[in-house]
Amino acid sequence: MAAHALAENVSKQFKLRRDRADSVGHLLLQMIPRRTRPKPESFWAVKDVSFEIKQGRSLGIVGNNGSGKSTLLKLLTRTMQPTEGYIEMSGRMSALIELGAGFHPDFTGRENIVLNASILGIRRREIERSMDEIIDFAEIRPFIDVPVKYYSSGMHARLGFSVAVHVQPQLLIVDEVLAVGDEAFQQKCMDRIFAMKRSGASIILVSHDLGSIERLMDDALWIHGGVVRGRGIPRDVVHSYRGFLEETTARDSAAPDVKETSQTSFRVEEVTVQGLNRHEQSIAPGDPACIRVRLKNATTQAIHGYVAVSIRRPDGLEVVEISGLRDQQIITLTPGSMDVEIWASEFHLANGQYEIDVTIFDDQGRRLTNAQSAGTFRVQSQERTSGVILIPHEWRRN
Repeated sequence: MAAHALAENVSKQFKLRRDRADSVGHLLLQMIPRRTRPKPESFWAVKDVSFEIKQGRSLGIVGNNGSGKSTLLKLLTRTMQPTEGYIEMSGRMSALIELGAGFHPDFTGRENIVLNASILGIRRREIERSMDEIIDFAEIRPFIDVPVKYYSSGMHARLGFSVAVHVQPQLLIVDEVLAVGDEAFQQKCMDRIFAMKRSGASIILVSHDLGSIERLMDDALWIHGGVVRGRGIPRDVVHSYRGFLEETTARDSAAPDVKETSQTSFRVEEVTVQGLNRHEQSIAPGDPACIRVRLKNATTQAIHGYVAVSIRRPDGLEVVEISGLRDQQIITLTPGSMDVEIWASEFHLANGQYEIDVTIFDDQGRRLTNAQSAGTFRVQSQERTSGVILIPHEWRRN
């Protein structure tokens, strides 16, 4: 059976009671006649969400904490029932949506592997064949025969993800619980998800790693306040979401003495790249190049700050970030327009099109503005190149 996921106008409502008895005092309050008690408040965690995922397709879900992402996944896995709407799921599904979910705390890691796989309908013989691979992927072999109640959150995440991907699911659902793992293991998980995607599995991924959403997913969904704010091509959805975050950050973290600090007060007017041939927006691999950023300070006072430039491919893969904040290269943003130049003695990028994002910080490290795809440039040569970067090298024979 092919994997398929369909959600039509799905909503989930919770009742928030303010008179729940969690102390003796509250218990006495509950003795008050019902007609005088406050009525439960309605809260819609998810409201009118619709999407469809066909065999071999992937969907990335983004949104800030409390936006309804995890509730939506619980509805998809039937941990909860929707208040309104319709959900249809088919194919073998494996999910990792809550840390330690499905683990019996008194069972060992090995016993929990058998338990989880059995729940998913995997035969004992198949489980035994995959046991060593599951343990090795999770990198917890010394603790595999220890009860999981003694596991750290990272060990829970490792084992849970390893079981989820090794039962050969047709549909994999993963929440942001991987954030508790170390960076190397997170990358390992993303590599495995990408491999599953190539093999034809359908994937639903909730993640704060927006670069992974752009690179790995076919479609994206942005949820805010339980409502869909954006849906479509991952790059476009992530761009809209990032813009929302930047506006929120600029509004909330503006310096008290800079009343006008906002996206409109500081902006990037133009970004150009020039190589040896003096042709703007086109350079050859290995040549020196200059990135010129034209900034506009629309306030009436000078601000000390930093500029960060990020170079990425159109598919969202970030190649490199050059950060004045990291290099401690502070600049003075005087009122009006000014140019900031970044010189690189060698630009070892493979042939292809690249995009530049620019972020401006104040001297306290607070983000003032961010410009996505502020500039583009092409790397091209007569030689055929592939990959992302070119490494200067020589061949030797001993």
